[in-house]
Amino acid sequence: MRKILLVDDEVKLLKIISSALEKKGYRVYTAPNGYEARRTFNEKNAEIVFLDLMLPDINGLELLQEFNRLYPQKVYIIMTAYGDIPSAVIAMKEGAFDYLVKPVRLDEIVVVIEKASQWLKMKEENQLLKEKLIDIEKQSELIGTSLAMKRIFHLVERVANTDATVLIQGESGTGKSLIAKLIHDLSERSKGPFVSINCAAIPEQLLESELFGYEKGAFTGANSSRPGKFEAANGGTIFLDEISEISPSLQAKLLHVTQEKSFMRLGSSTIRNVDIRIISATNRDLKKMVEQGRFREDLYYRLHVVDIYIPPLRERKEDIPILAEEFLNRQRKRYNKNFQISKKIIETLTQYHWPGNVRELENAIERAVVLCRDQWLSIEDFPREIRDSRYENLVQESFPIESEKNKPLPEKLEEIEKQFIVQALEESNGQAASAARKLGISRQSLLYKMNKYLIDPK
Repeated sequence: MRKILLVDDEVKLLKIISSALEKKGYRVYTAPNGYEARRTFNEKNAEIVFLDLMLPDINGLELLQEFNRLYPQKVYIIMTAYGDIPSAVIAMKEGAFDYLVKPVRLDEIVVVIEKASQWLKMKEENQLLKEKLIDIEKQSELIGTSLAMKRIFHLVERVANTDATVLIQGESGTGKSLIAKLIHDLSERSKGPFVSINCAAIPEQLLESELFGYEKGAFTGANSSRPGKFEAANGGTIFLDEISEISPSLQAKLLHVTQEKSFMRLGSSTIRNVDIRIISATNRDLKKMVEQGRFREDLYYRLHVVDIYIPPLRERKEDIPILAEEFLNRQRKRYNKNFQISKKIIETLTQYHWPGNVRELENAIERAVVLCRDQWLSIEDFPREIRDSRYENLVQESFPIESEKNKPLPEKLEEIEKQFIVQALEESNGQAASAARKLGISRQSLLYKMNKYLIDPK
């Protein structure tokens, strides 16, 4: 039961209310003035506080302000015989949970206490969930400080402790399966199984038996009975990746499972009930497929109770540096070597469009580490697409405004050539021979061009 503090200068009233509440199992403390209220509040750590507005040594609103500033997580209820709208409004603005006008009936007080207890419980559960989310984030591969990722984490936190079906949408490589696992780990089902199945990776004729299982003799080769993924996920979560790839006939059976939480194995007439949560994911526009008649509308809305969209990496570029550092740190631990990456390369990675998203970035970092000659990663260690993107960006940056686009062609070409040379020299730490190799020209040609454009190698 919650600890309750009653603050009122009417001693008889305090005795009557406290006695009645103690009989109901509450732990009740009393104080006849502000001084005693402060002392008792600090010593007993009360969770629900009833404050009279008119106290001998202090106004109840002033005490409310003081307590709420120090202990905002507690619940405060104002009681007064001088009930009026202005004081009620002020009390609520200062953080009061409720406002009761004397004489107060015991049943009114009990109702308010129950409401306050439920509110406190919800806040405590939310706090525990946030702490659990932070802990799992530290261990998870999910990383992101962008506003988009913060919104996703907030939505995951809110939906985790429900049984609502979740549809996760986003391009390949954005981390849909990681979000699904995070939802499971944060839920009350976390001690149960998390079963993942890629619907696109299994032939249509085998997918049904994989999902629902089969009985002995159900088809040629079925020499024994076998449970499916739905049975394996009982008490936990099933994650249906690439849900858009399932056939229309299988969509109808999946609809029944989402509605009834029951199914039959292939070759069986026995109905099996399961306690599962369904999370699905797709890299396609499922709503458009519904409009085209390629995906059942009723199934779409069953799976789409909560929708989480993960934006591609190119739309949250502020996450790229922290992701790159995290992936590099994993390689440091793997090879026990202090790999480093320059700010210039980070800028190149940030400007690249990443069609493969986070997965492509991780693979690019791993490739660069494997090909790295020493501790410092070179741009030459990265995939060709990333290396070539530097020059595309240079061309775009050379003529950002219309007036420069109208320059004569020789001037445009000279400006681009100069920028390429400067870039190559920066990446080669001013070494002409190395820069010439990057540019595919001789050292003598490079020195001539550096002199022509007044380029200082330092």
